[in-house]
Amino acid sequence: MAARQPRFNQSVLVDTTPLPDSIPKVEEVGASSAPLMSASFFIGAKCKDYNDDYMMCKTEAHGRGEFECMKEGRRVTRCAASV
Repeated sequence: MAARQPRFNQSVLVDTTPLPDSIPKVEEVGASSAPLMSASFFIGAKCKDYNDDYMMCKTEAHGRGEFECMKEGRRVTRCAASV
């Protein structure tokens, strides 16, 4: 057995820094996986163009597109919330 005792950190880090104005504001979808899975066909059909733009941005960024592709990701979330 290990001599070290496990340490658990239960605190949550929340970054209160506002996003730049160039990134569109959007609320989270607010649904669990079950409703999202059942609506995924409709979301995919309606939001295909936005999703393709986001995936192209991620591909062109070679895995470093978290911040560069945030604008496109917000558009995908906004589209999914509108379904």
